[in-house]
Amino acid sequence: MHNTVTNIFDLSNYQFIFNEGDTSSRCRNVLDKVHVEIKPFFEQFCRENNLLNDSRFIKDYSVTLNTTYHDAKNPKYEESKKNSSIGKKYYIALNERIGNQEVNLITLEFNGVNRKLHISIDSEYYPIWYEMKTGRMLPTVERLDNDVLIQTQGTWYIREAFDQSNFYNVFTDIKKQRKSTSFHFGIELPLEGAISREDLSNYITTCWEKTTPIRELLIEEKILSDKAEYILDLFANEWTKEVTIQVMNQSYSVIFGKTESYKPRVRRQSIAVNDNNQLITKGYFYYLDRDQNYAPNQVVAVNLEGHFHIYTDARELLGSSVNEWWIRKMFSSHKKDNSAILTKALNLLEEHEIPTRESKYYMGTFDNQTRSFDKEIIKIKQNLIVASIIFAVASERLNLGDEIDVIDNNPSPEEDEEFVSNFSFVDIYETIIESQFTFSTDIIRDFHLSLTALDDKHFVILNGISGTGKTQLCRLYANAVYGLDYESENPYLTIIPVRPDWMDATALFGYYSSFEKKYVMTEFLQVLISAQKERDKPHFIVLDEMNLARVEYYLSDYLSAVESRKEILLHNREDVTDIPQKISIPPNVYVLGTINVDETTHSLSDKVLDRAFVMTLSEVDFKHYWSTLDQSVKAMMSNEYEILCELHNDLKSFDLHFGYRTMNEMIQKLVRNKELDEEFSLGSMPALDRVISEKMLPKLRGDERIAELLTTLKTKFQGHFGEESQSYGHILRMEKELERYGATQFWR
Repeated sequence: MHNTVTNIFDLSNYQFIFNEGDTSSRCRNVLDKVHVEIKPFFEQFCRENNLLNDSRFIKDYSVTLNTTYHDAKNPKYEESKKNSSIGKKYYIALNERIGNQEVNLITLEFNGVNRKLHISIDSEYYPIWYEMKTGRMLPTVERLDNDVLIQTQGTWYIREAFDQSNFYNVFTDIKKQRKSTSFHFGIELPLEGAISREDLSNYITTCWEKTTPIRELLIEEKILSDKAEYILDLFANEWTKEVTIQVMNQSYSVIFGKTESYKPRVRRQSIAVNDNNQLITKGYFYYLDRDQNYAPNQVVAVNLEGHFHIYTDARELLGSSVNEWWIRKMFSSHKKDNSAILTKALNLLEEHEIPTRESKYYMGTFDNQTRSFDKEIIKIKQNLIVASIIFAVASERLNLGDEIDVIDNNPSPEEDEEFVSNFSFVDIYETIIESQFTFSTDIIRDFHLSLTALDDKHFVILNGISGTGKTQLCRLYANAVYGLDYESENPYLTIIPVRPDWMDATALFGYYSSFEKKYVMTEFLQVLISAQKERDKPHFIVLDEMNLARVEYYLSDYLSAVESRKEILLHNREDVTDIPQKISIPPNVYVLGTINVDETTHSLSDKVLDRAFVMTLSEVDFKHYWSTLDQSVKAMMSNEYEILCELHNDLKSFDLHFGYRTMNEMIQKLVRNKELDEEFSLGSMPALDRVISEKMLPKLRGDERIAELLTTLKTKFQGHFGEESQSYGHILRMEKELERYGATQFWR
């Protein structure tokens, strides 16, 4: 039985416990000797000071400590927990629930890493950002006593203190680097010696009183956040599968997907605009509780073809009465008359019965008393889509004519943005993990190290079966360096498909055309020139399917220049002034290559291999892929998915398995089949037989080594589909060819 009532807390003993090396013992001792003393004290303090009510609750570190204690004793997790930092501190906090939100009121933290006892109000970065945006944060900080310590959270539990007068500069630097740093306001004491219950109570009371302005501000922010979240829910929870809109005297159908969780604090809903079943453009409604790059508040956004045409703060609708929803619009396209574009867009909105004034347009009115709009949500969503299409047309991103054509699949950002790179592995890793794609920690770490290990040479080649996400990983990583998600446009990422006819360096570096009397520019050269001008910005180039041509032929000049650090001669003409005569490879150029190995590709020479890190991506995690699908798809496709996974495992034993792309396309076709009217759709098994024949079997080939595989597949196809099925027939034929010729393939 532990004695949980004591008048003196031995802080030196707490520090001794936190210093213990073994994770399991450390967590156990923190639970048995720190938690059992501090929790009853803190609960009693809150009761005596009337700090508890129905919306307030006490939160502590005990669950994490207990879980880690048991994991560290489990042989399965023992190794990963050996160097864990868990258990090197203990905290207990009083929080308040505000709707679905919660705000910290006071925290007591015993920190064994920096040897401090912290008493503070703790806040995430985003509420601070929002109050800086409203202009209320700095005046609140100025109201604090000078002895209130302000700190930011660094790594390994270390807090970094700064003067109140420097708050703006510290915040601005954090924002520029796009770090999600927490802030702390309070006092700290050395974690040594002993402290009485009475003294600790007095310190907490003093901290509570002196941090009241911050607490009140953070509570107000959370109330706003909860109300704005309700508005997001109105839009996110409304689902009408299909509606019709009128744009430019033309009728289009809009098909909505169901709202899905896209990543933490971000939901999205797909939209597809069709003309007689022909896709015109597609995109998403985004419902963001916050945007880590651009907004600390709730946002309703409409994205078409990768470009945000509407991006508006839901909190602007809040207040004590009725608020009209006027959304400001601006254009900032380079080398265009943005004022004329805005005028055109506003005129088009008026023609479509969407009111405008100055640079704003009207979407509806929100009553804060009834918490409702003056029109149906689906009608507002229709108008938001109409407005987005009009903005795309006005800025010439979308062409609506006899034939609808999206003229720019990679538009530049609507507003000039400052792109700040950050090669922090933790930040890159978190961005990639939060995406919808599946890459293990080992792959992400290896890719990062391969690309950044050398200061002036960055060349990584990704090898593996088709559809395992090689190009996706390149894009994810490059975007993560700039704090962008996968679908965001990154002006410092260029993906160049390699052509089989690339025979020399002109494919990358261009050439002077005597016929045209000008230098023919290439995307690769354009990136190099840009990288020379912006040395502080890493520029990523992806050479997609780079071994469709002989790599050592077209990449030789680049490889030599990187190795020797010498310039490459582009031309020697005095009349060419827009292209330099020589160019070097700056150290901020990162070249990524993807390769597939089959009869259509070339092997890589030692000259190339010696100058690159080569990674292989052949593992696929269909379990994670399956978890990302809508529940409706899972319910519809569970049997087919199990069969496809079983066949994938059979193929994997012979290195003939398939990747995410193939699995996804098969699932999508099977879903579309089931959505057809019953009189037209295939049965589940005939449809599965068909997609296996179309997507899985065409890459099947080999010699006598695959005889066992063919036997296995034939047996399974017979059981699932019968001997009259396409899949069974293909395997039967291939078995006979193998027996007769010693080799076989799907193609006759």
